[in-house]
Amino acid sequence: MFEQHFLRLDGFTKAERIQMTACVSEAINQAGAWITDFHLYSNILTCINFEVPSANLDKLAASLQQTGLHLSQESLEQLMGPNGSRLKKKELLGTLQITFIHNEPDLLREVPAVPG
Repeated sequence: MFEQHFLRLDGFTKAERIQMTACVSEAINQAGAWITDFHLYSNILTCINFEVPSANLDKLAASLQQTGLHLSQESLEQLMGPNGSRLKKKELLGTLQITFIHNEPDLLREVPAVPG
């Protein structure tokens, strides 16, 4: 049987980007998990890398849902699936991809000229 070692979570929201990112960050911390890295893709998408103790997946599911983030069905199944295989691995690596739905234009950032 396939043993899952990596969580690939995704969700979407119409909430304001900075506020939702802060809420999700707090939710991850409240679940006893920690953020290891993140990437911002304009104002369209944020990808958060995290580690979570396998025993805290239920907490993570609950705290993420309380933010108002709409997790995909596949994400919920990963978080709330059978507990047996989770306990073999103490900590799980994962990513959470958040897509922001809005009508705003892309964020444009000036790239400084590099002498040379």
